[in-house]
Amino acid sequence: MRISDLAARAGVNIQTLRFYERKGILRQPPRTTSGYRSYSESDLSSVLFVRRCQLVGFTLKEICQLAKLHSQDCGPQARKSAEARRGIQAIARERLRIIDEQIESLRGMRFQLLGLLKETNGEPDPVCPFRKAE
Repeated sequence: MRISDLAARAGVNIQTLRFYERKGILRQPPRTTSGYRSYSESDLSSVLFVRRCQLVGFTLKEICQLAKLHSQDCGPQARKSAEARRGIQAIARERLRIIDEQIESLRGMRFQLLGLLKETNGEPDPVCPFRKAE
């Protein structure tokens, strides 16, 4: 399939696919005699894997690591590698830790904003609580 077909089926734009190729996330595809990139169903699976990983917050660096570990764990011989699974779990645990920290930070911001709204509620000319008189 051509790049436009892959982009449409994966739900990304062509520039994204080219970026993935430059970064080594997606393999450099063979080209037709006329110079067009020629992608396979395997390439579509790779792009969909990247998209699923991005949806849960993994960075592109982490996605590259996960893809390598995933190929070890689910390669052509389908040999299960305990080491690969442990690597995948370690990356997932670290991402979860970062997400939990972000959630706590957002809760703090939410608390501050609720306080701001409470302090300014009903006042005809409220003073910004972040600039209280000294």
